[in-house]
Amino acid sequence: MLHNLALNPKKTLVSGLLAIAPVTLPSFVQAIPTTTPVAQASSQRPASDALTPLNPSPDSLALPETVNIDLNQPLTLEQAIEVAIRNNIALQISELQLQRARAQLRQVQAQLYPALALQASLGQNTTPGGPLAYLPLNIQPQLSLQQQQEQQAQQQLLAQQLAATNLLNTQVQQLQQRFQGPQLTAFTDQQNLELQQQLQQLQNSASQAATPSNFSPITLAPVNQLNFRNFFTNLFGATSGATANVALVMNYTLFAGGGRSAAIEAARNQVRFSELEVERQRQQLILDVTNDYYLAQQAKVQVQIAEAAVANAQVALRDAQAFEQAGIGTLLDVLNAEVNLANAQQNLSQARNLEMTTRRQLAQRLNVNQTVDVAIAGRVEPAEEWPLSLEESILLAYQNRVELEQRLLQRTIALKNRQVALAATRPQLSLFASGNLLDKVTDDLAPRFGYGVGLQMQLALFDGGNARASAARQEALAATAEEQYANQKNTIRLEVETAYTNLRANEKNMATARTAVTQAIEGLRLARLRFQAAVGTQQEVSRAATNLTQAQGNLLAAILNYNRSLAALKRAVGYPDQGRLGVRK
Repeated sequence: MLHNLALNPKKTLVSGLLAIAPVTLPSFVQAIPTTTPVAQASSQRPASDALTPLNPSPDSLALPETVNIDLNQPLTLEQAIEVAIRNNIALQISELQLQRARAQLRQVQAQLYPALALQASLGQNTTPGGPLAYLPLNIQPQLSLQQQQEQQAQQQLLAQQLAATNLLNTQVQQLQQRFQGPQLTAFTDQQNLELQQQLQQLQNSASQAATPSNFSPITLAPVNQLNFRNFFTNLFGATSGATANVALVMNYTLFAGGGRSAAIEAARNQVRFSELEVERQRQQLILDVTNDYYLAQQAKVQVQIAEAAVANAQVALRDAQAFEQAGIGTLLDVLNAEVNLANAQQNLSQARNLEMTTRRQLAQRLNVNQTVDVAIAGRVEPAEEWPLSLEESILLAYQNRVELEQRLLQRTIALKNRQVALAATRPQLSLFASGNLLDKVTDDLAPRFGYGVGLQMQLALFDGGNARASAARQEALAATAEEQYANQKNTIRLEVETAYTNLRANEKNMATARTAVTQAIEGLRLARLRFQAAVGTQQEVSRAATNLTQAQGNLLAAILNYNRSLAALKRAVGYPDQGRLGVRK
């Protein structure tokens, strides 16, 4: 019947004025496949060198002299992820923290080797004057004997000082290990006070250990002769001459109560924790970039939908004006068409504003150059299918998620730090050795050589319960890591279940929305045909155009929500390779 009405010249008074215009559709609707969702094509992906202009300024502390946009770079999703991994600031900070952890491991491993110190001195000494005494006739032999005693005393002093210094460094490192860990982010006032008190105790112990023992010089024998030079020498002081002294001192900790090996193992686990943190940041960055990209893509397609709505509203306004001029339409129909066109133009303006905002948000996530504006190059189409069931996805997430391994490493680090804390209550045994070469440059005697070797043991008898309290604190941190492991496991399962459920729901929504778009297109075509045949109203055309715009928006949301759910599911299971998903590479 509708076909007959359209061909009846009595019913189509304006058929010579109007031609049935096709329904304007956004490009994404025309490109959507009607078959099973497929993966996004990456054939347009250029080489990585083409993305080099997007890199930010190498000087991170410099402010740009201009922010004029001179480059508009279209990016696919794969390119956006590549740029983000290379430029993102948060990921770079994680990599720097990994370097710091590796350097700390090398610092702790230095305790496995002996410490060698070379000391050299060259000076001019003047001895103060003392009681009158007579110089002996056999001055050279007695001076040599006195120099040997002074030399041995200096050797003992150097060995004691080095042993005390190494002991202080070892105990300070143990204190630092005790107050470190991934669970601790800042010192409290009580912890600062406790650390200062222990450092003061260690410094007092080192000062006492480095204090040289008293020794008495040789008493010179009296002589029978005295001249004026001897008299003034003993009265006002004598210059002993230039002396050169070279000493090589070695110290090695033989036994540290198990604290050294525990500290090394804790530092090694900290390196592994930092490596996993870099991987976690990378996976989270991929998800954030994907969401930002889909958000910008949705805004871009919303602009296309709004432009199509404006075009359809312009066609409706043209029809209404033609009918009003032919005398078979009313001014009210024209006014309604103009209002619909104004609303469509306002929606288009808002869509363009949202597109610009989402593109800048993506550019900020990618950390591109200040003069670069990124654009969306990928088409809106469903991503690949997820081949695993819900149960298989949960088990795969338990195997892949780095957060679970991080919680176990936190527990292990806390237990190792507990051993470091308890090592302070156990005996500390160290070996020291020194060699000394002393020469008086102004005399005719040959240089003297001496050496010293020995063992040093230290045992803390009472520390006020500090070591036990520190060990208890590390035990609490280990227990906390165990509880965090259980909570993380539950969180991962919830993430997988939520993403999997949303994925299946949006998969069904895509089929429904695609059917609705097809029906809305046909409905708008028939509404226009009825209106041009003078059997329909302008309100029908307006409602049909609104239904089409809404159906297109629903289809866009269903596709992008499916892609977002798939990205969230991949992140929830830890981004496994294609082989573990049962997909051929």
